[in-house]
Amino acid sequence: MGAADRLDRVNPYGDLAAFSDPDLNDIAVAAAALCQTPIALISILDHERLWFSARVGTDQPFGPLANSGCGQVIALKVPVVIPDMLADPHTQKNTLVCGTPGLRFYAGYPLFDTQGKVVGTLCVVDLATRPNGLSSPQKDGLAALARQSMRLMDLRQAAVTQERRLTAQQLRSQRAAKRAREAEAERRHALEKYALQQAAGAAGGIGIYEYDLVSGDITVSPEVCRIAGLPQTPTLSAEQWVALIHPDDKATVPTLNRILEGTAPLRLQYRILRSDDGKERWVLRQGILDHDETGRPIRLIGTLQDVTPERNATARLTTLLAIGDALRTAETRQQALEEICQLMGNRLNVQRVGFARISMRDERFTVEQSWCAADIPPISGEFSFEAFRHTSDFLRGGSVFILDDITHTSWMNVEQEAYQAVQVVAQVLVPKIKGGELTGCLFVHCSQAREWTVDETSFIRTAADRIFAGVDEWDTIARQDLINHEILHRLKNTLSIVQSLAHQGFRGVEDQSALATFTARLIALGSAHDLLMKRNWRSTDLASLAAGVLAPLGVKERVKVNGPFLCLGPDTATSFSMVFHELATNALKHGALNAPDGLVDLSWTTEGYGPETTMILIWREIGGPLVTRPTRTGFGIRLLKAGLGHQGTTEIYYDAEGLRVEMTASTVSMARQ
Repeated sequence: MGAADRLDRVNPYGDLAAFSDPDLNDIAVAAAALCQTPIALISILDHERLWFSARVGTDQPFGPLANSGCGQVIALKVPVVIPDMLADPHTQKNTLVCGTPGLRFYAGYPLFDTQGKVVGTLCVVDLATRPNGLSSPQKDGLAALARQSMRLMDLRQAAVTQERRLTAQQLRSQRAAKRAREAEAERRHALEKYALQQAAGAAGGIGIYEYDLVSGDITVSPEVCRIAGLPQTPTLSAEQWVALIHPDDKATVPTLNRILEGTAPLRLQYRILRSDDGKERWVLRQGILDHDETGRPIRLIGTLQDVTPERNATARLTTLLAIGDALRTAETRQQALEEICQLMGNRLNVQRVGFARISMRDERFTVEQSWCAADIPPISGEFSFEAFRHTSDFLRGGSVFILDDITHTSWMNVEQEAYQAVQVVAQVLVPKIKGGELTGCLFVHCSQAREWTVDETSFIRTAADRIFAGVDEWDTIARQDLINHEILHRLKNTLSIVQSLAHQGFRGVEDQSALATFTARLIALGSAHDLLMKRNWRSTDLASLAAGVLAPLGVKERVKVNGPFLCLGPDTATSFSMVFHELATNALKHGALNAPDGLVDLSWTTEGYGPETTMILIWREIGGPLVTRPTRTGFGIRLLKAGLGHQGTTEIYYDAEGLRVEMTASTVSMARQ
């Protein structure tokens, strides 16, 4: 038994022609566009399987009834929505769900015949789960399309019945019968198109269009006219629509020739300027091409949707990320604020953005940084609370101050002159509160009246939170630098006092070499602390420390330093500074640096991986006098042998050709201490 015979047994119309109307494909296209799914089907019951009389997104003509979402719709005779087919016990065993292509979301509505019997379903399917299912407008639209499907099949059945009766009765009047069929088909097409426009447009804010590529006329739904700001009309010309396209985007919209050639994209986003108010809107145009018998495109049928809110949300998120990057990479507070204000000004299309410090004691605003557009002057300097009394009182309460039009805000009359002086008509001010006190504000100015949207004010608040956090971090760094400089100043004073005491203690001693050695060691210790202070006592690196110790001794050019980057903690840095100073002064007095051509090779390497990594450092003197082991051990030798203390080991080799010192230590312990 063939598929047609089996379908006839369950088909109440007695003829497959009622289900074979090609216009059903338009309903499937509308359903997919309405619910934003890649797949839409009109399924007809055929015993234990389903025949897809209309389909979008799949070439498969049949599907199993068992374990399908449509099976649930037919069994329950009610609409069914399955957010996750893989998790639903009725559908999880379906091969199209657990296998390829991996269907996930399903929503279906039953198709009832005139006797109330379910003959099939209208459904949409997605490859991704949808925990929230369909929106109320989408449910209403899908229900309307399901009813239109049955009405179309009823019309088709009536047309088929009439056609056969006329053919049987008027075999000699074939021309008249043909005219009747054409009239009926045209009437059905008009009814179906009108129903689609009303259902889809009202449900989801999606307009439907049909572009006749031969005549150039565009049949549009009321929603298309609403999106474009046009009076409601059933037809537009191609020239009328092109006139709405933003001048900067006209080059991206394909021409008629490209559509006819089949090279034009069928999904496209571009901007239009609304006809009634001139506002810029982003639209998403999607469509499919309809071809004649020869394969030539004759119609472009599709949907139009206003996607401006989605585009704006994406752009604002990108700007927030850029603000974070500016705060992270800027070298100074001023540079960070300058970049951030410009980013916000360009994104919001305003005339001025800036940050002001606020002194509650002096009751003054001090503009620290501002960006302004080319058509408005910048502002700087100080402004008193007295000139902006209402504004300052509002900010003092910690609330965001939003002003759409000061010229139409009666309670702001006393401040109009002050705002007029800086060319501000609309603004948003976000206060910066720290420790319960107003310390600053972010301001966004417009020179014309502006109705701020919720999205815009939310974006400004979020940006302000990030900016204030960045400003606080810059202030913390500045305070820490000030404290470090004060500590370093006091440390140097203390070392100077120690040095003065040493000079007094050695005043009567003829041999001043011990005093010179002691003074040099104090200087080396001070240099190490100076380097650590510049890095906020966090850490330094071995190469920078070596250069800092050797430079004051005038031997930097004669000591070849080579080794990978190694981080040193404060204690380790102090130990290394003393060791390097002792080695360098010893080389100047007795070793290679005392000879005209003498050199020192200071190098280090690492061995191991991760926590087990070990540093191996070698100080090797070359070209100096012959080396002999000393007969007594002074403080310098004891200092060298102590080396890094418990963090590592130090070995001293008195090679005849030059002193050699080898030090080993864990890189992890060096960085921590």
